[in-house]
Order: sequence, then structure tokens, then C-alpha cells
Amino acid sequence: MAEASSRTAEKGENKLGSRQFWQLTVICGTQFLIALDYSIINVAAPSISEGLNFASGGGVAWVLSAYPLAFCGFLLLGGRVADLFGRKRVFMWSLVGFVLASLVAGLAWSPAVLIAGRALQGVAAAFVAPAGLGLLQSAIPEGPQRDRALGIYGSALSAGFVSGMVLGGVLTEFAGWRSVFLINVPIVLVAWLLARAYLDESRDSRASRNLDFAGAALATTGMVAFVFALTEAGKYGWLSAPILVAAAIAVPAVALFLRVESRKDNPLVPLSIFRVSAIGPANLVNILLICSYGGMLFILTLYLQQHLGMGALPTGLVFSVSGAIAIVTGIYASKLTERFGLYRVLLVAIIIETLGILVMVGLPEGHGLTLVLIGTSVNAFGHIIALITTSIAGTNGVDEGRQATAGSLINVSQQLGLAVGVGVLTSVAAHFTTISGGAGAPGAVLVGWRWALWFAVGFAVAAIIATVLFRKRFQGEVQ
Repeated sequence: MAEASSRTAEKGENKLGSRQFWQLTVICGTQFLIALDYSIINVAAPSISEGLNFASGGGVAWVLSAYPLAFCGFLLLGGRVADLFGRKRVFMWSLVGFVLASLVAGLAWSPAVLIAGRALQGVAAAFVAPAGLGLLQSAIPEGPQRDRALGIYGSALSAGFVSGMVLGGVLTEFAGWRSVFLINVPIVLVAWLLARAYLDESRDSRASRNLDFAGAALATTGMVAFVFALTEAGKYGWLSAPILVAAAIAVPAVALFLRVESRKDNPLVPLSIFRVSAIGPANLVNILLICSYGGMLFILTLYLQQHLGMGALPTGLVFSVSGAIAIVTGIYASKLTERFGLYRVLLVAIIIETLGILVMVGLPEGHGLTLVLIGTSVNAFGHIIALITTSIAGTNGVDEGRQATAGSLINVSQQLGLAVGVGVLTSVAAHFTTISGGAGAPGAVLVGWRWALWFAVGFAVAAIIATVLFRKRFQGEVQ
């Protein structure tokens, strides 16, 4: 009888309460929207260029770049502001900012206004994302419940990114390009009402509310310049003046940031946080994983559209297969860590992710769609498990006053990984295309893409090595 009662109690502890369910719903819903806005614009770009009479094809690229640049640049500031001034307060006010920015973008009457709207969306998202992850940590105690919540959170991000690639095409086709921005308004209004009703306020009550403005300025400047250099190098050239200037700004800004943070009593990001459990290794592995995954997706998009002649919407539907696998897998990923331990699950997941890329490194001249579907499906299965596992490792053991800060670090590592991966793999593809005879030579572009995928394998192998080297840190995360 006592044993049965114990099992019932344990089962109850592993279930979310009604309030926790709605808290998780609103947090994951907003993260879905943030990821969706990252990719929804890609398919709409040609219509936007024509509708607002952008001077050149390169001009509309800023509509794509403004959001991730602002998002990445303000994440660390967003995390600390949420910790100091209230995670729910920052979350809700940032949602208001996101709605207003979406209205500016959707009603834009000129290219400059649209780019400004996209940048403001990125700034608002940079406060929503870490505040939301901090609220999740404060609402759900560390352990199996939180691990499962993080699994759902990771699935929401994957679902949002993939949905954006499909929904962007549908909305642009049937409702016009402005709808890809205006659709945010009713979704965010519902999220805001749910947040007001169900989220509980939390913040770092022990710390002074004196914000580290020097650290914030250096972090934002360094991150924006660094991400700009990586994402725009393919367009301008690695040794071009804009990229060299960006690098000349980024390197000293990051160096000064580290120096300032090591001397502050209440820094934006205390460097000691990287010694907590597996937070440092988790963010390092996260960067390497996203380098591999993000760069791979970009190369495969080029292959499907430019080589196989698929349109943007069919391409999005191809990736929706692996997206669906990632969503379903992510929901149950935390159960694997409970049963087999975080380290072993992470290591096996990265190996599976690597095998998925290896399936595709020999991209064929024709009939490559089946190969892409198989490779991306295997890769997605491993990637989502690895991503959720690093999220668990990167948030467990964090002091209550730094929960949103830890969330911002996870987001920053993902954005850096995406920028590095796309930048490096694009350059690798261009280099090997050139030495194979140039874009006009038969098969030269395909050679470049194949080499780029080998570099994606290299990033994944580096993640495996880092996981093994930090084995003891990851094993310390096992509950």
C-alpha cells in the first residue's frame, strides 16, 4: 500500500499542474513566434523587393539581416534586465514592443521604415526570449519536470523555424507580403492576455538594480559587429572594407567586455557563471552544433532551389519533414536523459546528427531529393535531442537571480553558431567552386557544396570531441 502510494506521488510530481501548463504554453508559444519570424521572411523577400521598390537585390537583404543582428546584439542585455526588473514585467512589455514593431513593418511605406521595423522586432525578441526562459525556470523546479518542459520548448523553436519557411510562402501567395508581419499582431495579443493571467513575477531580489551600462554597450556593439562580419562576409568578401571595419570593432569590444565584467560587482554576465555545472561546455557544444546544422540547412537550400530547381515553398515543405520529426522527438527527448544520463544521450545524439550529414556529403547531380529527405530526417532526430540536452545542461544549477541571464547565453550561443556556420560554409563553398573552374564550369558549384557539407561534418565532430573532453562536467548534470 505504501509502495503504491509512493508511485502515485512520484507520478504526480512528474506532471505539470494546470497553472504550470498554461505558463509553459504561453512561453513556448512566444518562442515559436520568435523562431517563425526568423524564417518567415525568406520566401517573402522577392515580393517585398518588388512591392517597396528596393533599389537593388542587395537592399532587401537588410530586411532579412536586421532582425537577427538586433536579436543577437541585445540578448545579454535583455537577460539581465529581466533578472533585475522582473521577468514577467519585461516579458509583457517586450511583447507590446514586438506588436508595435510588427505593425511598423507590416504598414511600412518605404524600405527604410521596413528595415527599422524588422530591427525593432529583433530588439523586442531579444528581451522576450531570455525573460521567457527565465520564467520557465522559476515556474518549474529543476528536475524531470523542467527537463520535459525544456524538451517542449526546444520542439517549439524547431516548429517555429520550419513553420516560417512554409507559412511565409502561403501568406505571401494568398494575402501579400505585409501579412507575414501583421499576422504577429493577433497571436501576440492572445499571448499577452495569457501571460497576464498565468505568469508569476520573479526577479533577482538580492541584487542592486544598477544596470551594467558599460558592459551592455560593449556586449551589444561587439555582438552586432561580430555577427555582421560573419553573415555579410559572403556578400562583401572577407577582406573587404566593411568586414574588416566590423572585425576591428568586434574584437576590442569583446576583449573590453571581458575585462569590464571581471571587475564589476554586479556585471551584466558574471564570468563565474561559466564555472557553474556544465554551463560553459553546454554553450560551447551548442555553438558547434548550430554551426553544423545552420550551415548545412543553408547549403541544402541552395542545392534544392538552384540545382534541383525547386521553388521556395516546395523547399520549405521538404524541410518540414525533418521539422516534424524534430518536434515529435523533442517532446520525448528528456525521458532519454532521465533513463540513460545526460552525457551519454548528448554524445549519441551528436553522433546520429553527424551520420545524417555524412549521408548527404556526396550530393548527386540528379535525383538528390530522396537523399536530402533521408539525411535531414536522421540529422533532425539527433540534433533536437542534442539541442535540448545542452539546454538542460546550460540552465541547471543556475542561481535563481541569474535564470534569464543563463537563458540569454543559450540564445546567444545559438545565434553565434548560426552566424559562424552560414558564414564559414558559404565561404568554403565559394572557394572550392572557384578552384574547380568557377560557377560556369560543369559541376563546380556542386563540388563547392560537397566540401561545405564536409565542413559541417567537421563542426559536428568538434562537438563530439568537446563533449568527451568535458565528460565529467556533463555527468555532473545527471539528476
